Amino acid sequence: MFKKKSKERPPGAPAWMTTYSDLVTQLLCFFVMLFALSSISESKYEQIAASLRAALSGSPSVLSGGLNPMGDPLPFEISPNINEEFREVYEEIEAMLAEEGVGVAVEIYSEERGMVISFKEKIFFNIGSAELLPEARNLLLRVGKILAADDHDIRVEGHTCDLPIRTASFPSNWELSTSRATNVTRFLIDEAGIDPRRLGATGYAEFRPIAPNNSEENRVRNRRVDILLLSRNTF
Repeated sequence: MFKKKSKERPPGAPAWMTTYSDLVTQLLCFFVMLFALSSISESKYEQIAASLRAALSGSPSVLSGGLNPMGDPLPFEISPNINEEFREVYEEIEAMLAEEGVGVAVEIYSEERGMVISFKEKIFFNIGSAELLPEARNLLLRVGKILAADDHDIRVEGHTCDLPIRTASFPSNWELSTSRATNVTRFLIDEAGIDPRRLGATGYAEFRPIAPNNSEENRVRNRRVDILLLSRNTF
């Protein structure tokens, strides 16, 4: 009787090990991704979500500094949407804002009239107030000094969300938005030394939102003061 010779195993690991290794690697990548998402800051998540919504809706491109998961300021990115005539002042402002670490409280974007520096209400004012917060004055002064060395005309525009207001000082959002724009304008003249002939102040109440007033997150974006640098081609 002859014993049947057993098959020799091919060199290397069994074939099933390749599939198993791929599966383990994919699982590892999946859990790393979950960990990264769990450690992202709320403010950074809101910024990413807002940027995606703006891109999908065709809104102006948003450039805003943020915080990384460790809480450090993130650099602003140079956008091709920023007109070359604003590039120098943009770079100065973005460097200053990154240094201040103001995060998603400031957005910079281009529109047909020029370049907009948009400040959220919470960084400048208490809710329902038009008085500049003490911590806002240093930031606005630094922005104003940069703008004072520039030569573009400037429009300061106040905006609110759609929540009504009725106080002794502000019967409606018209008065509130206009008063905020005026106070910022006066500060830029008196403290930053900007030539008043370059400035104008306007309040739009809730009627020029940049996001639908259908959530508190969007209302926060709409409650803002915009400093608009007018393009030289704007008449």
